[in-house]
Amino acid sequence: MYEPTKEVKKMEVKENVSNLVNNTRDTASEIASEARASASRMGDTLQERTGEARSEVLNVINSLKALIAQYTDFDRATDLKNQLVGKAVEIKGVVQDEMVNAYHVGKERTVQTVQDKPLTSVAVALGAGVLLGYILGSKQSHSNNF
Repeated sequence: MYEPTKEVKKMEVKENVSNLVNNTRDTASEIASEARASASRMGDTLQERTGEARSEVLNVINSLKALIAQYTDFDRATDLKNQLVGKAVEIKGVVQDEMVNAYHVGKERTVQTVQDKPLTSVAVALGAGVLLGYILGSKQSHSNNF
């Protein structure tokens, strides 16, 4: 027996699912754009600070070359070696701190985006889960055929 209301409800469900998929795709695209912009800003900052650190390292190297030229005896060479090691450790610490700071800034921006747009984040997670389930399900069905 043909029931027109069931057909109409099926059409509404299909339309709602289609709208949900489109909204999820748009939201995911928006979040991806924001993430790319944030990553770009973080990369620019990191590159700028890396350039500054590089310049500082070159200045230290040039200063050390000048000191080496002044030291001729063994005791002074040992002192110079200790200074070199100390400067290298100091520079390593600065670069390490910058990397940790960049990581934390990226993490904080991600958390802030999720907190600012929780429904959007849930929609993106739901869409990603559905897509991943579809992909894994289709791969599994193909492997069962063989």
